[in-house]
Amino acid sequence: MPKVAVVGTGHWGKNHARVYKGLLSEGIIDDLVICDSDGQRAEQLGGELDVRYTSGYEELLHDASVQAVNIVTPSKTHYEIGEQFLRAGKDVLIEKPMTMDINQAKRLVEIATESGRILMVGHIFRYHAAVQELRRMIDAGELGTIQNIMGTRLHYGLPRKDMGVIYALGIHELDLFCHLLCVEYPVSLIAAESRAYQQDTEETAVIAMDFGYAKGYAFESWLVATYGKIRDLVVVGSNGSARVDFLSPQELYIFDNRVVEEEGIPVAIDDRGKRKISLPYSEPLTEELKHFISCTISRQTPLSDGIVGLRAVVMAEAALRSARTGQAVMLSSML
Repeated sequence: MPKVAVVGTGHWGKNHARVYKGLLSEGIIDDLVICDSDGQRAEQLGGELDVRYTSGYEELLHDASVQAVNIVTPSKTHYEIGEQFLRAGKDVLIEKPMTMDINQAKRLVEIATESGRILMVGHIFRYHAAVQELRRMIDAGELGTIQNIMGTRLHYGLPRKDMGVIYALGIHELDLFCHLLCVEYPVSLIAAESRAYQQDTEETAVIAMDFGYAKGYAFESWLVATYGKIRDLVVVGSNGSARVDFLSPQELYIFDNRVVEEEGIPVAIDDRGKRKISLPYSEPLTEELKHFISCTISRQTPLSDGIVGLRAVVMAEAALRSARTGQAVMLSSML
């Protein structure tokens, strides 16, 4: 079993460290070390978890006992740190976004391939139990032909300073829609955004994606105070619809309804009500990190590998370009 290092123990990095401590107790990993440039924070968390800690990731580069590294540092540092660990022969999981630059993302994929290392990106919602069941249902044709996918991520809080909502929130929908439809990219997308407080960072964005037979719509904002926190996914098919509330990880709602047609003309609604599928509880982050460890042992390609991370960056950049120009962007033009 591998020894794991978590580099970056801020808000989300602390969660990675917590989950790994649990995996250590279960014997899924052999050892855990945490690292943060804030030595006081590293010391405090290391004491709480009773694990080794350090304030300099450079020493981990040369620690042969560390085989797998989670990078949970600010996104603009992902490339520099990820490159060093891959070249040092470590398997690497980088939080999303993988980078905020397409060329850097491409280069990380190349370095991982050249070095024969696992490169995984933290697209956590691929590991959500309801998403996995929904993907199974779509693949089995249980919802019929998919017509629309809609994602909503809203809350009211201070906007981030390091990135806007497209990279912070919208990247989830960009990845999830492609994952659920089993495609690499939409044919095209068009986006609009607004900047109320910071002229260099969008705080609200709408992204419309054209998949040919299906359309995708994502609404992201940090500035909506009227609903509380919303993390919602809806899939509409010709034979039924589904809804995932990401704040309720054990539930998937299925709506057994369809439009009745006569000679291609809608004439009635066949509504047979809704049902709830209750799923065994599993924390998505735990499932994601267990998958990473499994891949480091088996050498299988992760569900959210470097290519998946690269595609998400390409789509995020396409959305930003569209919002800037007011024009739809063909994804082929970004490749």
